[in-house]
Amino acid sequence: MKPNRVLLQATILIVALVITLYFSYAKVVCAETQGKIVRIIEKIEIKGNQRISTTAIRSIIRAREGDPYDPQLVSQDVDAIWSLGFFDNIGVELEELRDGLKVVFLVTERTVIDEIQFQGNKKIKTKILKKQIGIKEGDYIKPYLLKLDEDKIKEIYIKKCFYRVWVHAESKLIDGKTAVVFNIKEGPRIRIAEIRFTGNKNFNRRKLLKQIESRQKHFPTFIFPGRFEQKKFESDIGKVKEFYMNKGWLDVDVGWDITYSKDNTRMFLNIHVKEGERYYVENLRIHGETLFTEEELKEKLKLKEGGPFFFDAVEKDAFQLRLTYGEQGYIAASVKEKHTFSSEGTKVDVSFNIEERDRYYIEKIKISGNDKTRDNVIRRQVTFYPGEKLDSEKIRDSQRRLTNTGYFDMESGAPAGINFEPGSEANKQNILIDVKEGRTGMLRFGGGYGANIGAFADISYTDRNFDVFDLPKSWNDFLQGNAFRGAGEILTLRFSPGFQRTDIMVSLTNPSVFDSPYSAGVSLFDYLRSHQLYQQQSIGSGVSVGREIKRDFFVRLSPEFNIIDIERRNDKEDTSQDVLDVEGSNLKAGITLSANMRRIDNIYMPSKGYEGESSLEFAGLDVDIAKFKFQTTKYNTLFEIPKWGKHVLAYGGTFGIVEPTSGNKSPVFERFFAGGFGSLRGFQFRGIAPVDEKTGDRIGGDILVVMNTEYLIPIYKDIIRAAVFVDTGKADEKVRDINFDHFRLSTGVGLRLNVPFLGRSTIAIDYGIPVIKEEGDEIQAFSFNFGGGSSF
Repeated sequence: MKPNRVLLQATILIVALVITLYFSYAKVVCAETQGKIVRIIEKIEIKGNQRISTTAIRSIIRAREGDPYDPQLVSQDVDAIWSLGFFDNIGVELEELRDGLKVVFLVTERTVIDEIQFQGNKKIKTKILKKQIGIKEGDYIKPYLLKLDEDKIKEIYIKKCFYRVWVHAESKLIDGKTAVVFNIKEGPRIRIAEIRFTGNKNFNRRKLLKQIESRQKHFPTFIFPGRFEQKKFESDIGKVKEFYMNKGWLDVDVGWDITYSKDNTRMFLNIHVKEGERYYVENLRIHGETLFTEEELKEKLKLKEGGPFFFDAVEKDAFQLRLTYGEQGYIAASVKEKHTFSSEGTKVDVSFNIEERDRYYIEKIKISGNDKTRDNVIRRQVTFYPGEKLDSEKIRDSQRRLTNTGYFDMESGAPAGINFEPGSEANKQNILIDVKEGRTGMLRFGGGYGANIGAFADISYTDRNFDVFDLPKSWNDFLQGNAFRGAGEILTLRFSPGFQRTDIMVSLTNPSVFDSPYSAGVSLFDYLRSHQLYQQQSIGSGVSVGREIKRDFFVRLSPEFNIIDIERRNDKEDTSQDVLDVEGSNLKAGITLSANMRRIDNIYMPSKGYEGESSLEFAGLDVDIAKFKFQTTKYNTLFEIPKWGKHVLAYGGTFGIVEPTSGNKSPVFERFFAGGFGSLRGFQFRGIAPVDEKTGDRIGGDILVVMNTEYLIPIYKDIIRAAVFVDTGKADEKVRDINFDHFRLSTGVGLRLNVPFLGRSTIAIDYGIPVIKEEGDEIQAFSFNFGGGSSF
């Protein structure tokens, strides 16, 4: 019993000793761990900073004296200091103190730029280069910014055709100052001397050049510098390939290389074409048609059996089929195309599968966006009506008519949009017309100079959406343009004084009286004209009544009463008898029947379509005449270069006859003269006409024949265009002289400037050279016109 007790006591003693040792060890470990956690930041110092204040650096670090030391927080503070962008290097030192740690941030400041220099730049001035770079004197040197500026300098040189330019920036100490030096090796100026094509058997070089944007150097070099752009040229290669594929050469391969002249100043772009075989349509089938016969639909397609196959025509033909069905109200018709290539030869079978679906009818026409323009003014421009089948062609035509009214905001890009929404029944649709109101009233203060009319000023106000009955409710209504608007009437107020011409005119026209196809207008005018032999003043008034016979074709009847005062400018002995016969006041009462048609894509700058006007006038009292005049112009877009503009050919002419209804001669102020802007350029205004045998003065003719052709070439979009023209015609004495005798001919070049802030005015400068002329004709090489009309 006793030994067991001793053993028990010994066991208890051992356990107690183990427990004591364990807790003693735990206490030591805990004390050490706690010692690490409570290491306190006794002091923070910033060293190495000279320009950047210590306060600025301390303001962005988070560590504070008296806080426990945290390595992760100090690392974040280093990142924060680095983000200031003023230092090249940042380090941290820890120093043990008696009661904690001292944290030292060691910074190395970036160098400040004292001077910027350029070395090796001979072709581009230092002043120009300095404006383009981003760094400036006083900035800190940052390597990545220097790299960006190197690239900017390279871009400047590349734009000047220095493609091999080398630029390297470095910092130096020069006379104790830190300078950034851009070392430049310009290399030769390299221009595209020629673009060559090889392997092009079916299309000539000129045709292929029209497909690409890259241009070789030619006059004038400020417009065609021969600049090479790698991305543009690679895109051009794709365009040449696409052109061939759209003509049926589906296997075409287009490669390229560049060669240089010996002196490395001329670049030759060599485009290599492997045309391959042309693919043809072997079978053309249309399935699913019930509204039309297969042959009727085939006539509308570009693809023909036995003709070439090309993907561009496939897409256009599918669209044409949908368009054909859309004109009959089947706007949901589906057209799916399928083509399979023959295993033998270059033949393709093409099929169009049509799912006609339902025919749709118009239920309602809803108009929105017209805050000022009346609904009826908009409705009279559309050519579709509720209850009729939905014709997609009428939809497009109505959208064009709404746009060309000038009522809506042309600058918005979508002045008048037309969309659909489901109607109350499955086969009915509502037409949604959404317009954006624009500024229809234009107050203009301007002027200019015309070779035909001399210098003039122009103060005018025109409102194409006037409403004479929309009286202002307050003075603010009038000032803010909320009055006299919305009925589609055309008001014109004009005062245009000049040295050779002065016009005062007030006119008001309602193009659709009571929403009918009839128009009515009234005008008052006072015109003063100074001619070589006499001065003419016409005071009068007129009314007009017209009707739209069919789409874009108008007929008008215009009675007019004038008092025409003629004052000779020379002594009686030196004045032609034709002028003396009409000297003094002449009363004229006349009526004019006129017709005009305008179908053009843009009323301000047409590139497609035609317009023409004819008039027949009968007058009595002191002026007994019958006068006929016809004028027309046709516009064709020859081709369009993307991001460049349209090449437009415009051609037309003017034909006029005047006959006295009593007496032997028509009055001199009713006769025709040719020459000048709008007629035959290269000749003076009224510089072509029959001559008085006694005085040698031009007294006008009874017939006028003028023909004009003008080719417009875009230089900078539609703002700057070059013109090449040929004018021919005559003004002759007798009606029986309607022949090609006495025809004059001139040719020349010109410039057209459309300046946006001048409204829609065009500055036209022409240089004409008479090729065929006669003795007594007045020549004028240059003609300048601003604020007038077009050259036609």
